Amino acid sequence: MTKKEITGYIYAGLASVALANSFIFSKLSFEYVNFYQFGFFWFLTGIIWNFMYLFAIRSRNKFSFRQSAKGITKNLMLVSVLEAVATGLFYYAILIMENPGVVSFIGNIGPVLVVIFGVIFLKESFNGVQFIGIILALGGVFSLSLNGFQKIDDLFKPGTQYVFLAAFLFSIATIIARKKRKTIDAGVLSAVRAIILFLAFALLVILKDISLDISMKAWVLLSSGAFLEVFITIVFAYKSLQYIEAFKTSIIISTKGIFALLSAWIFLSLTPLHIEILGGFISIFGVVLVSIQRKK
Repeated sequence: MTKKEITGYIYAGLASVALANSFIFSKLSFEYVNFYQFGFFWFLTGIIWNFMYLFAIRSRNKFSFRQSAKGITKNLMLVSVLEAVATGLFYYAILIMENPGVVSFIGNIGPVLVVIFGVIFLKESFNGVQFIGIILALGGVFSLSLNGFQKIDDLFKPGTQYVFLAAFLFSIATIIARKKRKTIDAGVLSAVRAIILFLAFALLVILKDISLDISMKAWVLLSSGAFLEVFITIVFAYKSLQYIEAFKTSIIISTKGIFALLSAWIFLSLTPLHIEILGGFISIFGVVLVSIQRKK
């Protein structure tokens, strides 16, 4: 393993752990704020974290705001908007569903969609091992999504549809970022995405006349979670793409459900069901097989 690959794996691993624990912080935050207050303060602090990062880079003469402003291309804006909408849907699912670790595992359908879209849009190869992986990943996600068999309307857990839609949008954004990775800066992308989300929630707060008076504990939870999700996860995930292939990044980040379940058990006292653990590991194994690419 080369030094470059090790660096990429470290970035992806840190992104996975940070993302998993950001789910826990968001779930804890919902005990003190509503969804509109959450989005407003979560992404406001996210913007602050992002610009602190950009200023730090600028101080080392590695970053230019003027040059970065010129680098805000149509592709970067498209990826930012897709990720912004997907992120909003994902956190709404966390609000609705009991265990954020389950939400994380269901999100493992994303790498499956990335492979499928890679075949369609990037003309990549597709093999039998990947097909088996798709079946396993979908089976694991399906078992995690099931709520019961009493009524067809209650077949899936509430919030599952939002995770599916979020994964679809994230996969499209990943394909675009993968194709245009040389022209998309991770730090700028993260900042633009946070700004879009903050402006959207600010508008909702104004239209719905939502109070912005929150407790200090809520502020600490929101700012800490935003640091992990809006800053650490996004920047490190896209940084990893500069060192390792996208499918390897997807494999590592797909393990976030394990860390999320563990953190949910520790901080939220939510003991995962056996079917959730089994379905989660099956989905991860499926992602591993899905992500195996045949070199041309």
